[in-house]
Amino acid sequence: MIKMALTPNVPQYWEMLYEGGKDIWDLGEATPALLDFFKHPSCPETGEVFVPAAGKGWDAGAWAERGHNVVAVDFCSSAFDALERLSASNSNLKALNKDIFLLNSRNLKQFDIIYDYFAFNSVHPGRRDEYVEMWLRMLKDDGFLIGFFCPLSSEKYGECPPYSISGKELEARLKDIFEIKQRIVPKKSAKDRTGKEEIWLLRKVV
Repeated sequence: MIKMALTPNVPQYWEMLYEGGKDIWDLGEATPALLDFFKHPSCPETGEVFVPAAGKGWDAGAWAERGHNVVAVDFCSSAFDALERLSASNSNLKALNKDIFLLNSRNLKQFDIIYDYFAFNSVHPGRRDEYVEMWLRMLKDDGFLIGFFCPLSSEKYGECPPYSISGKELEARLKDIFEIKQRIVPKKSAKDRTGKEEIWLLRKVV
């Protein structure tokens, strides 16, 4: 029997990283850059929030504690179990175990805000256009997409996620689809992320 290599497209891949202690994106707490962004004048005060590939939900929980109704999605068992436990203690947070590429406005409503951190960079580069299409499906026409892109770098893609993304590539993929309203360099970043991340505020081109 031929043994097939796992890819980021299947939950077993992420389960392997969690079990092996290679979940470098998980800080065990909300991202410092997000907590600082909550104080920024461009951060929406209200609105329902969608968090794709939410991991164990630390950032989703922070949005919920801020007072937003939040739907957070992950398809990896270790991540979803933690996310579900977190949602049990916060009525503003709902956890879903689904493949983000299969989501649409028929099986889940559209949102005022999509918050994306490490999710875009964790999608295999070959599926990035599909992922942007998911954003379009799930975001209201007057909604905001808040993308925390990390690592933002012109370096060649590594062999595993999170894969790098350059500003030029993002601009090319978003052209005529999303308008870049603002690019913000976080004042507070987690260790090893300083200078490697930016916050992009995006609106649909409608």
